[in-house]
Amino acid sequence: MSAAPARARGKRRRRAMLLSAAGILVAALVAGWIVVSRDRPDAPGGSRPTGLPAIFPVPQHASAGSGNPVSLKGRVYIVAPAGTDQPSLAAVQDLVASAGGTPEVRATLDNPAEGSSAVYLGTVGTTAAGQLLSELTGNDDGTREALGRAEGYAVATGAPNGIPTAVLTGHDTDGLFHAVQTLRQLLKDGSVTAARVSDWPLMQTRGVIEGFYGTPWSHQARLDVLDFAGRQKMNTYIYSPKDDPLLRDKWRALYSAQELTDLQELIDTATANHIRFTYALSPGIDVCYSRDSDLDDAVTKLESLYSLGVRSFVIPLDDIATKVQCAEDIKEFGSGQANLAKAQASFLNELNQRFSAGKDGLQPLETVPTFYTGSGSSPYKKELGRALDPSIVVQWTGEDVVSHRITVDSAETARRSYGTQGTPRDLVIWDNYPVNDFSQDHLFLAPLIGRDTDLHRAVRGIVTNAMIEPYLSLPAIFNYADFSWNGPSYNPQLSMDEALLRLAGPDKDVQAAVKAFADLNQDWQDDELTPSAPALRRDMDRFWTGYDAGKPTSGDLLARAKLLQRLPELLPKMAVPGFASDAEHWAAAAAEYGRGVEAALAMLDAAKRGDAEAVQAGRNQVQGALTAAAAKTQPTLDLGVVTPVLGDSELKSFLERALQAAPPN
Repeated sequence: MSAAPARARGKRRRRAMLLSAAGILVAALVAGWIVVSRDRPDAPGGSRPTGLPAIFPVPQHASAGSGNPVSLKGRVYIVAPAGTDQPSLAAVQDLVASAGGTPEVRATLDNPAEGSSAVYLGTVGTTAAGQLLSELTGNDDGTREALGRAEGYAVATGAPNGIPTAVLTGHDTDGLFHAVQTLRQLLKDGSVTAARVSDWPLMQTRGVIEGFYGTPWSHQARLDVLDFAGRQKMNTYIYSPKDDPLLRDKWRALYSAQELTDLQELIDTATANHIRFTYALSPGIDVCYSRDSDLDDAVTKLESLYSLGVRSFVIPLDDIATKVQCAEDIKEFGSGQANLAKAQASFLNELNQRFSAGKDGLQPLETVPTFYTGSGSSPYKKELGRALDPSIVVQWTGEDVVSHRITVDSAETARRSYGTQGTPRDLVIWDNYPVNDFSQDHLFLAPLIGRDTDLHRAVRGIVTNAMIEPYLSLPAIFNYADFSWNGPSYNPQLSMDEALLRLAGPDKDVQAAVKAFADLNQDWQDDELTPSAPALRRDMDRFWTGYDAGKPTSGDLLARAKLLQRLPELLPKMAVPGFASDAEHWAAAAAEYGRGVEAALAMLDAAKRGDAEAVQAGRNQVQGALTAAAAKTQPTLDLGVVTPVLGDSELKSFLERALQAAPPN
């Protein structure tokens, strides 16, 4: 589903906002380990262990190591036994090369050269890495727990063989890959910071769904999102763009050779990033649940994706008619919502049985019910819970299509509603943030809030329904990766700050520009918890307070106005240039507003001096800026060209007030 059903997707009214922020990160000692804070060294109240760089998602346990950093600048042995996960091995080789070192892969290491260092890779049962890890950690409780959990891993540094060494061990190959992503963050100035980390995810499913109405992402954007999500230790990408006709309107049709080639590249890229490529087939628009030929077509379609390597599937039945449609189904099951659930359960059960027979490695089949919101019971949910195979997972959006808040209690109730009292249904949350298909003139760059930090106790996982703009969705994807890995340690603002910093890159001016741009796009649902353009509003309020008191202080606001004017110049210099491409029309409008604010400040100063000519010149500039910023420049798939909205009209309101304060003579 999406925040904007097809029958009304252009007219959805923006909804009320999330009710409360996630809890503040608290440091706690656990078995001699200190939970890592997200705080950067210069952040207020930062509690990250001294000597450790910021690690995201925040690990379950981490501490600074007692030894020296492990240099990767010289000769570096990568000790990896036969069968080591190739993406993990390749990533470490790239890290060594980027640090200035010379990687040398070996299955064993007996006589290391003087001045060399080593990185050991392995999974549980790998003798060399396991022995060294035990020697470095004493096989403490944190390490044992990490290596006993799916996708868990441990990292430790020291000199067990007389040379500086980093040991990375995973419970499985997924865990080893996650360990490499932590190693990437421990690398500073060509050396691995001395550290001990034991870590594992709290949610089984952590990922991204391309599930909006509107222009589907480009092939390259999907590849880039997969790479980004893999680095954030996500494990799921659901391919479900509503405007891909072969998913919905033409769901029976098979893909062309070129389409299969593109899908294969996506699947391979997902696999290399240890992400499950999940295919979402949506037959509900015209399927006849009792018709054998429709079941055959669905099985054939899934088989075509299975042959490419897909092992995870969803059958969404959302945003369709809410009653039984086809004559055969009415005859077989009857009419009404409960009988719709009976028909859907029959179809899904048979599809699951026929398709999964004899296949290894399949993830549990998932579905999106026609009634996918709310936690309470209904005739539809009761029948679905009774009739649907208990192994089939349900995707659920919370109490609403766009949920203000999702709680453990609500999720637990929903599990019973979609299952039974004795066998609650496994749920994955399809979270409709930061999706903007219902408000395509807006961007949503506020941090993820309003989800219970212990939600992992009630659900199998959570996926973020991203915006139409893929690269502008990366900050929220970073947040969701953070939250779903270790919800109790999730700090919304610190996580968002880190996401923006990494996307911006090292240039200070670019970092400031990215923060200023994000500040203009905070107003997800017009709520006090995500106020519109809070930093800009602070500067404006400060100016008007001084102006009304006869002591105008325009310094901060003028500096911000000048920075906004530079957004089209600075955003393309980001480490992730796709962000600027997606933001092009919003950045151009912000620059126009920036020029208008600068002109307004000069105009107001001229009015104080009684300079009528300068006032009129300023008015012309301000009015010109308002006109330019209001231009329709952002194309959409089905709404024509729209005007980019920034700061939820804060900038427009400021300029209009300034014009009133400096009337023409």
